[in-house]
Amino acid sequence: MSEARFVVTPESKPAFTRYSRLHEDVVRRRKVILAPERAYELDPIGLAVLGHVDGVASVSEISQRLAQTYSAPVDVIQTDVVKLLQGLADKRLLRDGPDAFSPPPLSQTAKSYAPFERGPAGLLAELTHRCPLQCPYCSNPLDLERANTELTSGEWGDVFRQAASIGALQLHLSGGEPTIRRDLEEILAHAVDAGLYTNLVTSAVLLTRERLAHLAEIGLDHVQVSVQDVVPESSDHISGYEGGVAKKRDVARWAREFGLGLTINAPIHRQNIDHLPQIIDFAVEVGAQRLEVAHIQYYAWAEVNRAALIPTREKFLATVGIVEEAKKRLQGVLNFDFVIHDHYASRPKACTGGWGRSIMVVTPSGKALPCHAAQTLPGLSFDNVRERPLAEIWRNGAAFEAFRGEEWMQEPCRSCDKRGVDYGGCRCQALAVTGNAAATDPACHRSAHHEEFATLGQNESLLPAPAFVYRRLGGADRKEKALDEQPA
Repeated sequence: MSEARFVVTPESKPAFTRYSRLHEDVVRRRKVILAPERAYELDPIGLAVLGHVDGVASVSEISQRLAQTYSAPVDVIQTDVVKLLQGLADKRLLRDGPDAFSPPPLSQTAKSYAPFERGPAGLLAELTHRCPLQCPYCSNPLDLERANTELTSGEWGDVFRQAASIGALQLHLSGGEPTIRRDLEEILAHAVDAGLYTNLVTSAVLLTRERLAHLAEIGLDHVQVSVQDVVPESSDHISGYEGGVAKKRDVARWAREFGLGLTINAPIHRQNIDHLPQIIDFAVEVGAQRLEVAHIQYYAWAEVNRAALIPTREKFLATVGIVEEAKKRLQGVLNFDFVIHDHYASRPKACTGGWGRSIMVVTPSGKALPCHAAQTLPGLSFDNVRERPLAEIWRNGAAFEAFRGEEWMQEPCRSCDKRGVDYGGCRCQALAVTGNAAATDPACHRSAHHEEFATLGQNESLLPAPAFVYRRLGGADRKEKALDEQPA
């Protein structure tokens, strides 16, 4: 089912795919390309070219139009047009000829928003903490929120409209397992009306073809399918759920059948790291446009299972080479997001693009967080969207202000020339290792705890792996609990 690279030629008739489109970002007064988990800003030249991309006009015809408009040699224009379009085609955002599926049109609601300065780019909506899997690296908080506290579909709709009105473009419908919500279709309809690009982040094991078709009809843009492994026995062991690989393959096939964007998300750790080449092959086989190879971070439930999950430095370094080789081999076929392992890094990652800078998280009960793991930090006060407008929470909520900007930073972060790049790294990891949430992320080589952090990882990785401590909900098996409440 994998697709060949689309090579742009003068005869090509480029068009956006169903899951990518030009979007009027009325809040920021600009046009962008919306794509799976991305928004690409355009310069005037790019916008001029893409305004002619409709699946009918050939590259040669587009170049001639632009040459007349700008009084420039057509051969020079065509060279630049091909280069621009090939870059987008290699991101799997363009196809040759129009797509059989159409994205949802921009609603009147989305056209009505007023400008808003420095709002979030994305919203992570944790619809529920219920889940049929028991992953030993689960990133949900240790204290899971119960079903009777979850926001209703109407409340989520209000959150979506507020988020879009302050600049959010991307919406990640997540959990737990979001498809456990019986009202997921209503929730999605609210998101589409708000004008958000919709990403369904799912384990896929509860989805049916009929339900995914209905979600696509409502206006779902993209599906991110998480895989615990692609070797069935290993996948079942990691997730505590039998038969997951076959179901994920089916859902991936359905997503492509309905024209949806498809990302395979592969959390990497000691128990599946040797299968990375097979995971890459799986993503190609099912026709995914993107593959996230993400070494997990060790806080919350993953910290409980660190000794069972952490790979050796040598194993981690091998994944770097595997991914780099695959990127070259699969250019234009599969795009990669590679999240490196923190214990063996020398620089920290910018947590969610910087604390309180680009992402807002809303928990099932309505708590607004600057980071999905922020509740692991003691002393923070979280506003609830049921009680306070999202714009106020974003601008001056206590939790968002706690580590926003640079004033909170200690040395060596405060005087580091990279402080505006990584924003101090991960606060949750700093707390887990140093006991101080304001400390330098120990992944940074300038941290006083860096050597201890790296040594800890390597020492544990060399010991025999202990048995997993699985996630369980209220003392009952989460799989049985979740399946009791899955959609009809």
